Amino acid sequence: MKKPEKQYEVAISSLKKERYRITEPRKALLRLLVESQKPLSAEDAHLSLGAQDYDLVTVYRNLETFEAAGIATRIPTESGKSLFELNAEEHHHHHIICRKCHKAEKLDHCEVEKLETLAAKLGFTEVTHVLELYGVCGDCR
Repeated sequence: MKKPEKQYEVAISSLKKERYRITEPRKALLRLLVESQKPLSAEDAHLSLGAQDYDLVTVYRNLETFEAAGIATRIPTESGKSLFELNAEEHHHHHIICRKCHKAEKLDHCEVEKLETLAAKLGFTEVTHVLELYGVCGDCR
């Protein structure tokens, strides 16, 4: 089974386990997230799915359902817009997000984990972090 197909099947299984209905709009949005190489906004997903076929509110609700089921992650941007990606990564990562077009690129390296270790040495437990970097991409310069 190809990796995207495996991700799709795992996500469907997770939705079923959490007792969410498997509707056609959910399946289409899930396929889009699986096939996307980058995080997507609800608006981008809406356009990619076909604005005439899928209501924007339905896209938002399904993305929130995916987040609640633990199969998608919401990535906040400086502008308040959210991007979404499937939780299919085997490793922790961050993103660099364009301030103008909101394109997000994955950063595979995380230096902040060293700070979490320091925090644990100070006696803190359940330490976690959220970090996204912002800049202007080459296309928007």
